[in-house]
Amino acid sequence: MQSPDSDMSAVPLSLVARVLVVDEFGAAGLESLRSFGCDAIHNRALHYSTLHGAIRDLEPDVLIVKSMAVTEAALAACDRLGLIVCTGPSTDALDVAAASRRGIFVSHCPGRTAAAVAELAWGLIVACDRRLPDAVASLRSGKWDPPAGAVAAGLAGRTLGIVGLGHVGQEIARRGLAFGMQVVAWSRNITEERCDAMGIDYCANLVNLAKLSDVISVSVTANEESVGLLGEKFFNATKANAILVNTSPSTVVNESALLAAVRTKGMRAGIELHDVAAADRGRASLAALLLEPGVYATAQVAALTEQAREATDQDVVRTVRQWIDEGTVVGCVNRTTATSAVTLLHVRHLNKPGVLAEVFEVLGRSGINVEEMENVICAGGDAGIARIHVNATPTEGQVAAIRGAEHVLGVTVQAIHRDPEQP
Repeated sequence: MQSPDSDMSAVPLSLVARVLVVDEFGAAGLESLRSFGCDAIHNRALHYSTLHGAIRDLEPDVLIVKSMAVTEAALAACDRLGLIVCTGPSTDALDVAAASRRGIFVSHCPGRTAAAVAELAWGLIVACDRRLPDAVASLRSGKWDPPAGAVAAGLAGRTLGIVGLGHVGQEIARRGLAFGMQVVAWSRNITEERCDAMGIDYCANLVNLAKLSDVISVSVTANEESVGLLGEKFFNATKANAILVNTSPSTVVNESALLAAVRTKGMRAGIELHDVAAADRGRASLAALLLEPGVYATAQVAALTEQAREATDQDVVRTVRQWIDEGTVVGCVNRTTATSAVTLLHVRHLNKPGVLAEVFEVLGRSGINVEEMENVICAGGDAGIARIHVNATPTEGQVAAIRGAEHVLGVTVQAIHRDPEQP
């Protein structure tokens, strides 16, 4: 490794940024990273238990990860790490709070896999309706006659209920319309107008959706609000012989309630398993579900198409390049939306070295913290405007001290008014 005192330390970041890639990543994506100066290292042999050592030894500026667990200890292994790009369906495996404490940006780019996940969901829907795995197994066992229960309900004209109308849910809805189904949707952040624009129906609550739907597709993000989102009340309201397909993390669906619906109501289910470690530990409800003849499951294959990988890799490359070139992060999940700032200072200044340092020195001596700031240079490059969010209102004397700093042209003090509904 080069020492901090070597000549390399003076080279711009865009020429020496080291990027450590774990999990899946395409060769074209790696070449794109290297084409604009990144030292891109792809190590698929890493395990979450060895990631700490790899970060310590390689000292990456950027970590690209899909589903590997990233602990606080791993984040603390290198003080150069400034950006983590997550390409998986969620950031659950990453300690985002620890990254925030260390000033590490976390970017998430899941939308590029939406079509692939929707295609898997529809594969599971059709498999459940037509009993395809059972038919294949029967034929492989030497039986040419259709297996018991092979008469399908069919999908055209039926009602498809979508739980979660994000990127994946929208793709599933479009395919449902192509199948000639009536589509209804529930999501925390949708409106009747948005559903009307898509040609689908709005459902006000989950119980009504359960009562209406012949097929239910679940594609919501895992968070505190979605844990156990579909429980006993939901499954008690479902139709007999309905189909449920879940491409969300397993925490969204109460597996015991789903198992009861499979056994007592003839529900068929298709499940994409995200948490393979939990399955390996033999979670009783999941283990029982996987043994039911009406349940088909896949493990971590939802996004495994060449199209999804290429689109995700391109998104990652754009994110890394923008961070290196501009210092901004696309899809950032840990940038605060509300700070403790109460006052906004507009400091007009000449575009000279040290002018902002003098402003910050005055604020620092006064015990006033800068929560956020933006410095915009005017056309011609002679002057600029610094918009500085601070956590206390400077006194008249402190403002006068800023105005008196060399190269400061003027200062305006403005109170920040927050929406009382916001935190």
